[in-house]
Amino acid sequence: MVVLPGDPRGLDLGVIFDRPAPAPERWDERPRARGGRVPRFLAGSPAWSLAARLEGCSEAEARGLVEFGCLWLDRRVQLDPAAPLPEAPFVLTVPPYEPRVFYEADPARIVFQDEDILVYDKEAGVPSQPVPSDARNNLLGALERGTGLFLRPVHRLDAPTSGLIVFAVNRLAASRLGRLFQERRIKKRYLAFSPGPAPEWGERLVDAAISKSGSQYFAREGGPGAPSQTRLRVHEVRDADGGAVYLAEPLTGRTHQIRLHMALVGLPIMGDRRYGGAEAGRLYLRAAGLTFRHPCTGRLLSFGGPEDPGDEDGGV
Repeated sequence: MVVLPGDPRGLDLGVIFDRPAPAPERWDERPRARGGRVPRFLAGSPAWSLAARLEGCSEAEARGLVEFGCLWLDRRVQLDPAAPLPEAPFVLTVPPYEPRVFYEADPARIVFQDEDILVYDKEAGVPSQPVPSDARNNLLGALERGTGLFLRPVHRLDAPTSGLIVFAVNRLAASRLGRLFQERRIKKRYLAFSPGPAPEWGERLVDAAISKSGSQYFAREGGPGAPSQTRLRVHEVRDADGGAVYLAEPLTGRTHQIRLHMALVGLPIMGDRRYGGAEAGRLYLRAAGLTFRHPCTGRLLSFGGPEDPGDEDGGV
């Protein structure tokens, strides 16, 4: 098991936040995407023929692109290269690297598994679920290949974020876990590193709405958007690293919430270039703790650190 001990103070930053999983060259480059509507003269033809026409490649190469998850038809991924093309909207998204499976889940990183749920300690740099250009190299797909289970995602972590993520093994567990997340009865704890002097406040509740314009997210205190709250606390001042590790507890579950709220209070996360963080080659953000009631047995479960709740109910 690779989950951090209860208190990571004094550990190397690379140990605390986990080193990224190996990835091919050009992994960080943007994929090439083209879309439109399937031409009438191609309707009924095999799906690979559209990829071949757009890419100017052979049938074998086009089949490989479709099987890799690069072709979406009517907002759904099409993995069968022989499936007939409908006269519908399409998007073909080609990754900058060779379409091949290069990521597999590590059984040693399965923190907990029973007949209802599976908890995994995700490596940094790995998408939680399929992305438009790649349906193979993601945690959900790799875990299903490795375990033979059909898993149901109930939440996700951004690809650059490492740490604890839970999947449901059956429909009942998925429904109940989804309700626990909606009702905010799952306690999540994150660690984040930000360079520069630690603030004098020590602990703070950031209450700032999160909104979206185009593909960009924004956080504003008192501004328009979805209500969002994060409790921040200085966990460890790192003299050797010239910054501090922060414990972040999101009280709501918005996209990029911790990253936005830390940037808003002048503490951008190291490596978070999107929100003003210093260049570091990776994001120093980790989902370090999860506490919740088992969706089917009611047993209190608590994983990771840096600290677990002290009350009997675990805050859930």
